[in-house]
Amino acid sequence: MIKVEHANKTFSGKYGKVHALQDVSIHVEKGDIFGFSGAGKSTLIRLVNGLETLDSGTVTVHGEELGSLKKPQLRKLRRKIGMVFQQFNLLESKTVYHNIALPLILEKVPKAEIDKKVKEVLQFVELEDKKDVYVSQLSGGQKQRVGIARALTTTPDILLCDEATSALDPQTTEAILKLLKKINREMGVTILLITHQMQVVQMICNKVAVMEN
Repeated sequence: MIKVEHANKTFSGKYGKVHALQDVSIHVEKGDIFGFSGAGKSTLIRLVNGLETLDSGTVTVHGEELGSLKKPQLRKLRRKIGMVFQQFNLLESKTVYHNIALPLILEKVPKAEIDKKVKEVLQFVELEDKKDVYVSQLSGGQKQRVGIARALTTTPDILLCDEATSALDPQTTEAILKLLKKINREMGVTILLITHQMQVVQMICNKVAVMEN
């Protein structure tokens, strides 16, 4: 489903060059929950949705080599890739409903269809009673559930989780991991999970890559 072949990526800054990725090759099968730990993991995951480009090597998602895609093709592919962030990336002054609906609003999806999908994902993440609550009034775990629900509105095949549990306490982390496992099991979503917490890998992943040197 996802193939990264001989990936190299260098960033230049005021302190010189940083080699984020050096000859990295990863194969992710459909249905995997694949964990990444160590140096360069965020750069690697940003390659999968085309937010970074390689110096050399290839990234292939659903049989399409990202470096060869034009912008409209890349946008279309990105609709099938959901993203969950460490700091939630939510609009605090908006309601739970609005935050979840936002990707569909931007895609100009009909209102009735948006309403149906938002209610569906709210039920899945067990937040139906929070629909009209402002995000600023939620706990960290509830905010992450909203972030996951928002990612699910486009019915993704792949979910990228960038330190999705790092800002949460152990009990809430366990609940979020159970939710991710449920998404993998019931929706067949392939999950790429960035983490520095090896207990997270042990609890949820069927494969892991530790990146170093």
